[in-house]
Amino acid sequence: MVFFFQILIDGIATGAIYALIAVGYSVTFTTMRVLNFGLGMWVMAGGMMTYTLFASWGLPILATAVVLAVVLGLMGIVAERLTVRPFVSAGSEGWVMATLAVGLLFVNIAELVWGRNSLRVPAFVGQDALRLGVFAIYPQHLLIIASSIGAFLALDYFYYRTLWGKAFRAVAHSPDTSRLMGINAGGIATASYALACVLAGFAGMLVAPITLADPQMGTVLGLKAFVIPIVAGLASPRGILLCGVAYGALEGLISGYLFSGIRDILAFSLMIAVLYWRPDGLFGTASAERA
Repeated sequence: MVFFFQILIDGIATGAIYALIAVGYSVTFTTMRVLNFGLGMWVMAGGMMTYTLFASWGLPILATAVVLAVVLGLMGIVAERLTVRPFVSAGSEGWVMATLAVGLLFVNIAELVWGRNSLRVPAFVGQDALRLGVFAIYPQHLLIIASSIGAFLALDYFYYRTLWGKAFRAVAHSPDTSRLMGINAGGIATASYALACVLAGFAGMLVAPITLADPQMGTVLGLKAFVIPIVAGLASPRGILLCGVAYGALEGLISGYLFSGIRDILAFSLMIAVLYWRPDGLFGTASAERA
């Protein structure tokens, strides 16, 4: 029972990271019909910058998060303007390779700046496990779960309670109609891309003390997180949170009781099955187009 509880908490924390990355795919897809296939490398950028800002320079974690959000947000704006918008405006699918190219560029730059070795980032809330009777819970795992849920609640509030959020939803529903209503659809698209990059970097910041920070840390995380919005539905942020946490817990239990190599088989088999039976995802709804 103790072992079960321990791996369940670890799995839920992993799932929360998956969900935080996965919602970035959702944000750009719903507003731009674009997927940032290099999003995992933005996770890596967040982790490496956390090492520099928090572990090396000694900035408080809140200040690190603010600097991270500003820097990655600005980088996201530049990346969208240079590598996505020109292709989208031309009706080309070249953004697929462009987003991948940016991700690979990030890896190369990270190797030049930080080297190829894994770098240790201290836990933000203490290294020692919290003892609850026979159970032991690491504070970093609890922080990841709480921070991810908080980010989703903030995103939900943004979408449904703010003017900017309503503009995001309007552009996601119909960019052309939004323009007729006076909404800057291009600006919203850029903001959504920057937001996705910030969320991915925030995930990298949270997970770095557990996985260590290295230039390859975002590769697997980004790839596996891509499964979550496919299963939940790209247009369903709430479903992404539920599926991310559930998948992380299931992955942890399978790794703990069976064989860790089955995890990846599970992820992509599940994605293929959902694409076959429910192409719009478990929480998605089919969209109808009128001629």
